[in-house]
Amino acid sequence: MADNPFLDTLASQSVAAWYNRLLAREDWARAALAAHAGKTARIDAGLAAVFLAVAPGGTLAAGSGAPSVSISVAPGALVGALWDPGAALRQLRIDGDAAFAQVLTEVLQKLRPDPAEDLARWVGDAPAERVMATLTAALAQLREGAQRAARQGADFVVAEHPLVLGRQEFAGHAHQLLELQRRLQALEARVAALGVAPRA
Repeated sequence: MADNPFLDTLASQSVAAWYNRLLAREDWARAALAAHAGKTARIDAGLAAVFLAVAPGGTLAAGSGAPSVSISVAPGALVGALWDPGAALRQLRIDGDAAFAQVLTEVLQKLRPDPAEDLARWVGDAPAERVMATLTAALAQLREGAQRAARQGADFVVAEHPLVLGRQEFAGHAHQLLELQRRLQALEARVAALGVAPRA
């Protein structure tokens, strides 16, 4: 894909600002990055290239020039990057300073957004915690409902199609098969002890 300097600069500034918000509350992450101050990384994500520079305090800024390391990220891995910063880092190709790349990717993987903290700036701590608890409970109920619907759908398919085994039936057949294999091995051991060659 052709370079787009405007898009690359905008992406670099946005990503640096996003991660700096997360770095602000993580001393360990800033300390790890500060050891590589002055180094730069070019992260190519297909649509845009993000160029990050490590500042002396362990924060990030939009970078320029020849990168210390180039990291290529699969474009499909970027979908969940805003909510799970490590999602974009699971499929990488690295060229250059491997030690810096390892520190950078480990730090970026371990950083997690805290929506309650961000929301607390607008509505206060207690309401933010209540909102997040409500959202967490709602998501848990949605997940449980989806799992229940999947189980009911599977039970329906098993009931309507006798050739399809349900989970319990499959487990029963698997147990019977293992028991038959155990008995066959025991029988073969007895035959071998008698010195009789088994018939083909």
